[in-house]
Amino acid sequence: MSPSPGRRSWTLYPGHARVPDAAAPDVRARSYAIVATATLTRPEEGGVLLAHGDRHAGYVLRVADGRLVHEYAQDGRRSTVTSADVVPLGRPVRLEVHVRRTGGAGVVRLVVDGRDSGHGTISALARARTGYTGVDVGCDRGLTVGDYAAPARFTGRLDRVEVHAEDDQWLDLAAVWEIEGATQ
Repeated sequence: MSPSPGRRSWTLYPGHARVPDAAAPDVRARSYAIVATATLTRPEEGGVLLAHGDRHAGYVLRVADGRLVHEYAQDGRRSTVTSADVVPLGRPVRLEVHVRRTGGAGVVRLVVDGRDSGHGTISALARARTGYTGVDVGCDRGLTVGDYAAPARFTGRLDRVEVHAEDDQWLDLAAVWEIEGATQ
């Protein structure tokens, strides 16, 4: 399957509306990075930075118990990677997840304030669709991606979230066409 053409970089801001799937960052079956700029002032602050999809097919980047967490769900399989480092308090911090596609799977690296802080794997990247629920910035409405209660609003200050996708996408085009035909 060949890579799909199109946009490979998005800047998202917290707001009241969900970004529909048609306008969502396309990270299906490709390497990608999510970089959030956020400030926590108290240890109990946290919540969702960016969520796309749900617990059946989706991903989330969030802060829980002071640590950065990336969760990924696909085909009944889940991956959770938690940072070793606690998110620093009192100043803007870069919180990052980098996913490198390796065949149909992925290798995850978390970065907290410029320091490598966690590693893991995703056994199967989505090759056709990432959920049906759109993208939330600063919360996760409805059926959540991970084991946390909706809406899981981010209680610190979230300035922006940047998503960067690489040009190594490997889609299952037959499944993509089948899904698109079923939703029209």
